[in-house]
Amino acid sequence: MEVSIVKKKILIMGLVCILCGCTHQKKLETTEKSFELKTNRIQVAQNEKIDYLSYIKNCEEELQYNHIDTSKIGTYQIHYRFISNQKITQTLTVDVVKMFDSGIYSPLGIKPNIVKNPEDITVLVNKINRIPQDWKPDDLVKVVDSQQKLRREAADAYKLFYQEARKRGIQIHSISGYRTNEQQKLYWDNQVKYRGEEYASQYSAYPTCSEHQLGLAIDVSYKTTGDRLNEDVAKSEIGRFIVSDAYKYGFILRYPKDKVRITNYGYEPWHMRYVGKDLAKKLHDENITLEEYYGVNL
Repeated sequence: MEVSIVKKKILIMGLVCILCGCTHQKKLETTEKSFELKTNRIQVAQNEKIDYLSYIKNCEEELQYNHIDTSKIGTYQIHYRFISNQKITQTLTVDVVKMFDSGIYSPLGIKPNIVKNPEDITVLVNKINRIPQDWKPDDLVKVVDSQQKLRREAADAYKLFYQEARKRGIQIHSISGYRTNEQQKLYWDNQVKYRGEEYASQYSAYPTCSEHQLGLAIDVSYKTTGDRLNEDVAKSEIGRFIVSDAYKYGFILRYPKDKVRITNYGYEPWHMRYVGKDLAKKLHDENITLEEYYGVNL
């Protein structure tokens, strides 16, 4: 009787293992039948021909996908799917943009993502990631020796940076901090009016796409008169101090000279962005931008 019971238990266990094995195998088969995109969003110049399959990786099966009209500026989507299994899909967002010879593109006509966490000090805001239209910081305070404002945490960090610069005899002046949406629109419109859309796209942000509206960015210079914000800042003591020490206080040089292709903004040796000490050190040590940290525009 006992032997019979043991045999029954062994038989039952064997059946369970077989069933589990079959289930596991099916799961593996389902998992293996997939594909990935190299990125989830790209920008292409108006009238540019798209190599649709160049954005796919890890795919050995034939795909089907829709085509988009690149003659019209705007934001579109390409939907990829297996021919053999229509349920397995991936979507690539494509911004058809007005691209200038410099490689800088205009933000006009495309639809940015709306960031869900504008209060996060590490949030990525750029031409394709904008803050909600009606959002503004609720903890703005004046920065040291200026009428400019930043969020409290950024202002406290900037005060320490500012004081250390002054202690070393470095001239530092706070030129532009927080901007409202209305101020940013006026700034953008004036840049377009007096310097053209290409210049504005290179050195100004479209309203809701500006880091200044986060209350986390500040422009600084070594002088208070004339053309205060130009590449000469890089040669000044404050420009060199930003590069060498800003990260120690939680700030980064947001638009470096060798990262224009990635940030899609011109070189701005005067533009500091607060991200907190931990992330600032990481970006400084690895020589990467916020775009590279988040894996976009690569």
